[in-house]
Amino acid sequence: MENPDFIQKTDFDKDTFPGARKCPLMRFYGNNRPNYDNDKTLPFVLILRMWPIDARVKTRWPGLYSLLAFTALLLFTPPLLYAQNVCLNPGAAAKGAFDLQSSRICVGSPVVITNVPNSVTNVGYSYDYKGNGIPTNTTPNTTFTYTQPGSFTILQVGSGGGLATGTIFCRQVDVLPLDPVKFTVRSCSGRKVILDVKLDDKTDKYNVYTIRWGDGNTEQVLRSQIVNQPTHTYSNTGAANYTIQVIGGYNAPVSCSSPVSTTTVSLAPTAQQPTITKLTTVNEGTISIQYQANGSTNVQLYRKDGSGAYTATGQVGNNTGTFTVNSVDTKQEQCFQLAFEDGCGNVGARSEEVCSVVLNATASNKQNDLKWTPYGGNAANFRYYRLFRNGQPTGGLITNRTLSTFSDNNRIECGSQYCYYVEAYINSGRTVVTSMPTCVTGQNGETPGEFRSILVSIEDGAPRLVATLPTTGTTSSYAMLVSRADNPSGPFQPVTSVANRNVYEDKSANPSTQSYCYQVAYQNNCGLQSPPSKPVCTVHVGAGPSDAIGWTTSSPFAPGTVDSYTVEIIDSLNGTKREIPLGMNTQYQPDPNDPNLQTQRFRIIAVSNNGTTSYSNFYTFRREAKILTPTAFSPNGDGINDEFIPKGLFWDQFSMQVYNRWGEVVYSTTDQTKGWDGTVSGQPASAGQYMFRIEVRDLTGQKTVTTGAVLLLR
Repeated sequence: MENPDFIQKTDFDKDTFPGARKCPLMRFYGNNRPNYDNDKTLPFVLILRMWPIDARVKTRWPGLYSLLAFTALLLFTPPLLYAQNVCLNPGAAAKGAFDLQSSRICVGSPVVITNVPNSVTNVGYSYDYKGNGIPTNTTPNTTFTYTQPGSFTILQVGSGGGLATGTIFCRQVDVLPLDPVKFTVRSCSGRKVILDVKLDDKTDKYNVYTIRWGDGNTEQVLRSQIVNQPTHTYSNTGAANYTIQVIGGYNAPVSCSSPVSTTTVSLAPTAQQPTITKLTTVNEGTISIQYQANGSTNVQLYRKDGSGAYTATGQVGNNTGTFTVNSVDTKQEQCFQLAFEDGCGNVGARSEEVCSVVLNATASNKQNDLKWTPYGGNAANFRYYRLFRNGQPTGGLITNRTLSTFSDNNRIECGSQYCYYVEAYINSGRTVVTSMPTCVTGQNGETPGEFRSILVSIEDGAPRLVATLPTTGTTSSYAMLVSRADNPSGPFQPVTSVANRNVYEDKSANPSTQSYCYQVAYQNNCGLQSPPSKPVCTVHVGAGPSDAIGWTTSSPFAPGTVDSYTVEIIDSLNGTKREIPLGMNTQYQPDPNDPNLQTQRFRIIAVSNNGTTSYSNFYTFRREAKILTPTAFSPNGDGINDEFIPKGLFWDQFSMQVYNRWGEVVYSTTDQTKGWDGTVSGQPASAGQYMFRIEVRDLTGQKTVTTGAVLLLR
């Protein structure tokens, strides 16, 4: 809206508004004074004040009047003042005034407003004005404490100022941060320390930084100096540990400083020569180096290049640790040193040179030949070599540094793997150099001997072979080759190869149907085989002539023959067991007149001349269960033949069902002591023929089923 051409004031006397001398009420914008009688459009009206402004008029709620005034100002000010920064464009408001005790303060210190003119009354303040119109919530307080750093705008709104429009005034205050200064300390040789300060967007606002070195010395540095790593050297007679403090501060008129930041530093001890304690060639391309250094002294690893000069690898450690060097040619000798390096980058004492050892191994008949590079470090530091085979020392100590070959002929087995490494002990044994392991496969052209004794026996329903290993040509890893035939004369067919075991169970065989014969051979790591063994055959027992039992007579022993047979009899009903020696008889006749005999199990025990035993399969001799049933019964209560109940022998489980002529079950029971009484659902059944089904199982699980018809008589 453009500025108004004129301001029309209407004064009302105290007769109209008692208690007020004059009350400026309205200001109209436009080129002409409005005609309220003829103009239907009410011009824009700005109510600026509705309270007495005469100094002699008192009120109990000046803040309320101020709030009402600025609410009216907010509601009726032209659109130019809505939602905008009134500090930049106060519109028609008069200019207020105030001073700050200090325009730069620290977090936690109060900002204090001073010198507010008497002409500006009913004052309210916004201490964090964001520039969004006139705030509705102000405070009359003239002090305020900020909790966060930054630049803030303080807005003053009030009345008076000689105008009827209210007043607006703004000032800027800078609230300074008080964050602690973060720093670290590096300890160098010569009792010198370096201060590393990392300033951020808050701590770099300090004008001056105070450093207390902990030995009574204090210095103040500027921002440009604190970031350039201040140094300090302690006296040679002082302590070894010092507490360093750093404080950030501001120049006057600001009188505040940051919290104290504290770090304790241990001065670097006098550098001592570091030591490589172990150099190990881990694998092809990798070397591990263990070391020792005193205290907090840093050491850097150096490696000898092709020209013989040592260059830094960039790996740095301290105290005790391990360096790992990758992508290195481990088939060639590699030499290393450690160099002392303090926190200031000064390089000092170096360790003794330590070099790797490269080992090679080749296999020949019954012998492995070893050769390694003689130790290439300082010859005066060398003590001895020690060789290891499969992790165990082999041979003696070799004290001659230039002697670098060895032949291992101690029980070299064909096909077995042998892994070797060599250790060189130097620096009075304080340093050990270990080569990378190298492995070879042993060679041995000696044909292995035969299995010495073989036994076959039926165990848990399967043939089980046990063979005694040969005494010559054996290796730690071998295979037992198994062949099988139906009789001792063959032909024998390969069945399996058992690795590193002299026992085999033939789960594919069914020894209850026939005898099986076996041969075995020993095969060493190189594929050399012993001759096949003599055959051994399982003893098979089955039905013989005239209800007798008989068995095969091929020997289950090799070498050796059967010395005698024993029959083992197990009663299936009560589980009793007995043995009957038979000498060299090859048949046995069970007692046919034993009325209590329902079933028995037999097996044959073959005994060799040295007392070894072999068992045959089990053979079961069985008598079928007997079921006897009446053809008719008369359930008339005379106590004679009143129930249909079967009788029999060798029953263990029993079930019976009775059916009528339509196939319906009229009676069912599993109690062999209870028969059918001729009733159905408690009522007498009709006379006539009924069908039955009876099923019994003996103690061996054998099932017998009988069906038939019975006549019910009335």
